[in-house]
Amino acid sequence: MEEKNTNATKRRNPVTWVPSVYFAMGLPFVVLNMVTVLMFKGLDISDAQIALWTSVIMLPWTLKPLWSPFLEMYRTKKFFVVLTQLLSGCLFGLVALALNLPSFFALSIALLGIIALSGATHDVATDGVYMKELSPENQAKYIGWQGAFYNLAKIVATGGLVYLAGYMMQYFTGIGLEKEAMIYAWMIVMLLCGTIMILLGFYHMKMLPSGGKAATGEHSLKESMAELWLVFKEFFTKKYIVWYICFIILYRFAEGFVIKIVPLFLKAPIADQGLGLTE
Repeated sequence: MEEKNTNATKRRNPVTWVPSVYFAMGLPFVVLNMVTVLMFKGLDISDAQIALWTSVIMLPWTLKPLWSPFLEMYRTKKFFVVLTQLLSGCLFGLVALALNLPSFFALSIALLGIIALSGATHDVATDGVYMKELSPENQAKYIGWQGAFYNLAKIVATGGLVYLAGYMMQYFTGIGLEKEAMIYAWMIVMLLCGTIMILLGFYHMKMLPSGGKAATGEHSLKESMAELWLVFKEFFTKKYIVWYICFIILYRFAEGFVIKIVPLFLKAPIADQGLGLTE
């Protein structure tokens, strides 16, 4: 029976899971990297604090190769995809609740940092499922779907969610809740992010292929450590590796600065040489 279920899962059309799982990959990254900048600016956090802490919480996406070999030692890739989606959804809900507390900034950053760890782990597991379940021909065939729905998450987050925040601010202001309007609006946005991630988690519980069997045993730990060491050793002994590293670091170096500072400039009052835009 288990073999039959596994075979049925492998035969599942990639259209039923590739778009949704890559949308789920993109949403937390974009919300943490871009949307939270606007959220904290609206909640009167200083530009310096916003730029610093919204950059720090993105580190897990840079460091994820360090723990990627250990993910499938005891569980399947699907397990980690579903787990991280559900975990991220619950944490977004906690962020929403934290926004109404006195120390909301510290609590929110801590929760967003955990979401970042979850999201980076989700990326590794998702790519693992994609590579394991699809043939090279199908990987090439669905690479467009992968990119399209990842970018759709960007549009939904930076366009739809930010617009919703602005709309809800106007609504709450109109009903006499001017002081609480900003907080309530962003609480709704964070709750919506959480709801989307939880729904995707339950959907992938049913639709996502397993991504292969999990490895087990002490031998697997040794193998994973050896594999990780070998990868690093081979990487740093490549010819011209210093130039490669410089290229990797500098390729989007300027964009990395702009993506944090431009939203702050757009929202800053005209008196402070900003553009004074709203959500």
